[in-house]
Amino acid sequence: MVSLDDYIEGGDEGGDVAADFAALKDALKALADAVASTNLAVINAAQGDGAAATQRVQASVAALKRFHDAFAVLDAGVEEGEGSEEEA
Repeated sequence: MVSLDDYIEGGDEGGDVAADFAALKDALKALADAVASTNLAVINAAQGDGAAATQRVQASVAALKRFHDAFAVLDAGVEEGEGSEEEA
């Protein structure tokens, strides 16, 4: 298994690569949280606990917002990279 910590902390590449890996790590964590919260919401709803299901849905929405924010960092990096290729 490859450890991304070397890249996230700066490693040999540093700079934008470290920021991209940190954003990717945050995006994946947020997506995992969203999936887990959604699954728990379904379980709570099946058990008839509406309050817990509502809380889990709210947690899922918050995790999806975190995912969107982290992915925006990655998407901005791709757009900047495309612009430099078009100029060349």
